[in-house]
Amino acid sequence: MKKLISLLMATAMTASLLSGCSGGKETAGTQAPAQQTEKTEQTEKTEAAGGEQAASGDTIKIGTLYPLSGDVAAIGNNIMRGIEFAVEEINAGGGIKGQKLEIVKGDTQGDSKIAMSEAERLITQENVVAILGAYQSGVTEVVSQTTESYQVPMVTAISTADQLTTHEYEYFFRMAPSNMMFLRDMVQYLADLKDEAGKEIKTIAVCADNTLLGQETSKWAQYWADQNGIEFLGEVLYTKGAADLSAEVLQLKTMNPDALVVDNYISDGILLTKTMAEQGYKPEVMIAKATAYIDPSYIPAVGAAANGITTAAEFNPGAKGKEITDAFKAKYGVEMNGHSAESYTATWVLKTAIENASAVEREAIKDALSSLKIEGSFPGGSEIILPYDVIELTDTEFNGVAHKNTNTGAKLTILQIQDEAYQTVWPFNIATAKPEIPAKYE
Repeated sequence: MKKLISLLMATAMTASLLSGCSGGKETAGTQAPAQQTEKTEQTEKTEAAGGEQAASGDTIKIGTLYPLSGDVAAIGNNIMRGIEFAVEEINAGGGIKGQKLEIVKGDTQGDSKIAMSEAERLITQENVVAILGAYQSGVTEVVSQTTESYQVPMVTAISTADQLTTHEYEYFFRMAPSNMMFLRDMVQYLADLKDEAGKEIKTIAVCADNTLLGQETSKWAQYWADQNGIEFLGEVLYTKGAADLSAEVLQLKTMNPDALVVDNYISDGILLTKTMAEQGYKPEVMIAKATAYIDPSYIPAVGAAANGITTAAEFNPGAKGKEITDAFKAKYGVEMNGHSAESYTATWVLKTAIENASAVEREAIKDALSSLKIEGSFPGGSEIILPYDVIELTDTEFNGVAHKNTNTGAKLTILQIQDEAYQTVWPFNIATAKPEIPAKYE
């Protein structure tokens, strides 16, 4: 009981602390102790109810928590496509243990307070056995505390902030590569350009929003630059959802790095690209940490100004699972990208864990996720379509910091926008095109 009360207090406090510093409108107030005690008693009742319903109901309910409205709704709804597509496949194949999967949606609106409320609704009213979510790392931080307090397994396919897996939470699992992994592979690409493309990168700078995500991006860019003998010139951070980035672009022009490293949500990514075009700022190499730059709305919004920009991605289009990606495009009219491929895969991960669990209930599913190891393909399902062949959610340590339940084998590819289309340019042995340097931006 004391543990649950403590975790619920931490949830409310973190929601408040994260307000304005992580992706989305993340604000929350602090609950009164009496309310927390009442919620804890409800938790115990709900845990039992959730287990009973999972075992005897007509469907197995899984919750999803993504921004389905608000300024990043386009990304949230694209993430949901991957989940819905996977659930259709799973149910068409007979479901799980004779039961169909049922998606129960929660809309975070990109707001941590709303996300916490939606998580509690899914757990206490809808009795879901597990949750997939969320998108912005700051929102996921709050939701993960909520699911931990209610002892409900949660899998994130998208959120990359390193600190998410440093809390020793037993019920929170991260399948996505972390910020550390993203920047590791992005800077390695920059270092590899010397031998493979004849371009030596001697200096880099970072442009990102001043959120948990952006701050970690800057930290790891500097770390990996130092490891590769590249000089880090500095960072230009701005408030998420900026109305004007002219001053920031002017700063970047003055710094004049050999390579510009960026991490922006969709509206900021579009604004940054357009402002760079207006000011005639054309760094020879610009590399992004996915986010805005793989969103289906990005290229249509900026057009040829995107040509030459590179982006790390969790998914290598056409390399694996072509039958799956072709069927996805036929259904939704858009290509599967890193976000939808990750959420598709996370759904299959959860499905496999539920099948392996001793019972269709929260505690058993958590235990199954902890011992899960998938190699090559899912039992009774598709191959792993991401750019690696093993998924295992394990404990590890990096740079003196312990991480729990994280997918340490996750790897990235680097895509470049050429003629307003994505081409794989790294790793070089699987590239579909050579990197164009300097970038055209036209």
